[in-house]
Amino acid sequence: MSNDRIESLLKIAGERDQPSAAGLQRARDAARAAWQRGLAQAPAAPAARRVGRPWMLAAACVTLLVAAVLVTLGYRDGEAGRELVARVDVASGDVSLDGRRAALSATTALLSGSELATHQESLALRLGDVLSLRVATHTRLRLDSPGRVTLLAGAVYVDSGGLNAPSTLRIVTPAGDVRHVGTQFQVAVSGARTRVQVREGRVLLGEAGAAPIELVAGDRIEVSGSDSRIDHGVPGFGEEWDWAAAAAPVMDIENRPLNEFLGWYTREHGWQLRFADAGLQSRSMEIRLHGSLAGLDAHSSLEYVGLITGVPLAVRDGVLWAGKAP
Repeated sequence: MSNDRIESLLKIAGERDQPSAAGLQRARDAARAAWQRGLAQAPAAPAARRVGRPWMLAAACVTLLVAAVLVTLGYRDGEAGRELVARVDVASGDVSLDGRRAALSATTALLSGSELATHQESLALRLGDVLSLRVATHTRLRLDSPGRVTLLAGAVYVDSGGLNAPSTLRIVTPAGDVRHVGTQFQVAVSGARTRVQVREGRVLLGEAGAAPIELVAGDRIEVSGSDSRIDHGVPGFGEEWDWAAAAAPVMDIENRPLNEFLGWYTREHGWQLRFADAGLQSRSMEIRLHGSLAGLDAHSSLEYVGLITGVPLAVRDGVLWAGKAP
């Protein structure tokens, strides 16, 4: 296999999770014990001839092998039996992980039992292959298992990747478990009050053993103790949703068609897409984008794409118009 091929495979695999200080110390202790056992089993020899004996080389190899295996396996203090729940997709600031400040980076692995708390910045997590879990500022949640998250306070947004994308995720709230069928929705908890809003698809809310409440796109429910209120026809865009779009992973637009960007952009904001004419809609599949959206907010991203393509783009009443809007 060529060096270039090996390098590309390593890049795809990503960085290996680093063991904790406690895990490294235990690896060192195990390696030292193996080395000492090698010394104890070695035959006696004159002092002048001990250096360079084959058994010393073997003991050194054992030491390195034990340490390498322990580090490779991620041998850490207190991780036995814990499962991978999520990986960090976007981290724009420090968060608290299990009560301690931590600077998370993209692809950081988060295990079952981990408790996260955001402060001034939001966070985006990836659960499985496609499900995106956005975490608002000033939010606390616990990652119970690969299919279960407890929202302790604050707000989260879920995008399963489409109506046909399978997901078994449950979000535990004071009002019961929130289960969904391929959708976009957000859940907010403040004390005993729980609010669920659905942008797309269906959501089931309820406690075990009780008939769940079904919510569909445009529904919003607020539950506080035994009191609940459901509103219908609530817009899936606006200020209540803007934070989730701001926390989304940035799309790589280099050499991507314009219509793909417009589809992604409208989905993230809950808008509809309209073309001024059928000709532009057809050409949008051939117009290629170049550059990067990194560091741009929603408005600046739309303005940038409009400038590099020459296609007027404007948002009016929840509709993104491509071309001159009527």
